[in-house]
Amino acid sequence: MTDYAALLAERFPIRKTAEQRQAFQEWLTAELKSLGYKAKEETNGHFKAHNILVGDPEKTAVLFVTHMDTPARWLLPDMLFPRNYFLWGMWQLLHMGLLLIPTVLVYLGIWQIYGQNAQLGLWGLVLTYLALLLLSQYGPANPVNRGEDADLAAMLTLMASLPEEDRGKAAFLFTDRGAVGGMGAKAWAKEHPIPAYTRLTVAFARIGTGDHLVMPATKLAVKSTGFGSLVGTFERDSGHQVERCSSVACTIRGERKAFRCGMSITGCHHSSILGLWCKGGHTPADRELDLANIEAVSRCCASFLSGLKLSREAHR
Repeated sequence: MTDYAALLAERFPIRKTAEQRQAFQEWLTAELKSLGYKAKEETNGHFKAHNILVGDPEKTAVLFVTHMDTPARWLLPDMLFPRNYFLWGMWQLLHMGLLLIPTVLVYLGIWQIYGQNAQLGLWGLVLTYLALLLLSQYGPANPVNRGEDADLAAMLTLMASLPEEDRGKAAFLFTDRGAVGGMGAKAWAKEHPIPAYTRLTVAFARIGTGDHLVMPATKLAVKSTGFGSLVGTFERDSGHQVERCSSVACTIRGERKAFRCGMSITGCHHSSILGLWCKGGHTPADRELDLANIEAVSRCCASFLSGLKLSREAHR
């Protein structure tokens, strides 16, 4: 079977500009066709996110989601503390504090150059801070993105492993502009309310490292068809410690937030001091990827689909 993680690192390490995203989407469409799938490209939302859909989510019980693009480079990694809002909040404040350093320097420069003009200095401070915030989303590309690669590799490995009789049980959505606030997933969900509100949606969100798999889910996801079976399969067969938690009590965001029946799978480490934590992306240090995690996630999802029987509700 193709080592998609290695292929992505070699051929598509950065998928950020319109040209880079288009080149990857063309390859992805061809690859899905070679695997026996029919891919459909949809342009969704005001910002024209080019999402790729495989299958009919209105006729399946589950929708798997991951995003295709890679993020901008930050000064610090986007650390995740799934069950600790205090540590997560402190890390976000540290990010904001680092952005304030050049902002204050600009303010002091204006203060000195323009004769201690407080009003002009304040405008300079505000505009500089806003510009830095925009750079954190739309600025220079991060050169290494193994976290995003792992999620895509797990999705493609899952699809490649499915026998013909199981392929109609799930739909697969590859979203565009996921690294920019999940814009592609939000736009798709808005234009497809039936699956977005009624189908169990499983988002792969940095599954590439860690011996714990954190699975936050909304109340509707917990009640949806297949949730118990999916989580049970991971608890039994993944070889990882599975951590269930409610959507509200978890700091992990991503594509899951666009769907009322959304859940996500994230690989995490555990320490006695920090608890569960995940080293996020956005910096060149995003180089870690465990092929065993990709194998475990794709294998357990395939096993879940093998035992899944579609109910009448899934066809409505």
